[in-house]
Amino acid sequence: MQAGVGGITPPLMFPHHASTIDRLVAALSPDPTVLALLLGGSIAHGFARPDSDVDVAIVLTPEAYAAQRAAGRLHYNNRELCTYPGYIDGKYMDLDFLRTVAARGSDPARYAFQDARVLFTRTPEVEPLLREIARYPVGEQAARVTRFAAQLLGWRWYYSEALRQRSDYLGLLARHKVVLFAARVVLAHNATFFPYHKWMLRVLAAVPQQPPGLMPALEAIAQRPDVAFDEVDRLCREVLAFVGLDHDAADASWPTWFMRDTELRWMDGEAAIDDL
Repeated sequence: MQAGVGGITPPLMFPHHASTIDRLVAALSPDPTVLALLLGGSIAHGFARPDSDVDVAIVLTPEAYAAQRAAGRLHYNNRELCTYPGYIDGKYMDLDFLRTVAARGSDPARYAFQDARVLFTRTPEVEPLLREIARYPVGEQAARVTRFAAQLLGWRWYYSEALRQRSDYLGLLARHKVVLFAARVVLAHNATFFPYHKWMLRVLAAVPQQPPGLMPALEAIAQRPDVAFDEVDRLCREVLAFVGLDHDAADASWPTWFMRDTELRWMDGEAAIDDL
């Protein structure tokens, strides 16, 4: 069995996080139904603050996981083991779950394990699975850029409709979707997973290839309900040009892509385009 933290405090793990993790490992490692314990969340990704919780994945035997599912208990929460005023936030899973993420997991599902640290494990399969999960599907990269660009242009159109109809709700939704899919185009261009909304802008700001002024433009669109359509349109055109897509061709094809990925995606069982 591979042991865990071992008293080593990596960057951005505060001492109280390390001591809490040591106590958790000591509490769970004797349980034979626990096959592995993985550290995730803000600590693993390098985003931790002093008050951050400790996020873990608890990998169970198939029988133990089935029992947790049957009982409706897939969430682990523990404050008693904490050495600070925080909590341990955990999710139960089994190896089949990790295999499924490796085979067809959405971006947020994969990102959750991208920087995961094995605190302890009883099986040699865990680490290869984590490496596979964290591998970006480069074979899908070009198609993803095209599909996300179609969503970007679709929601640009919806923003024009919101202005025409004076719909505050549609305007709010469209602006946020424009920000989301502009980000997703650039993340895909950089072969970088979408980490879900909490850390999206932070991850986006760190990618090496992005249009000049992207982050301020996104912040302005997200924050200003009165942003002019011309600003939204300019952002869309600049993002498409940066990733090498012809605007006129993309503008002609986006309705079909949008219909396939938004209105008809439920027929194929794929993750929603927002999370793909």
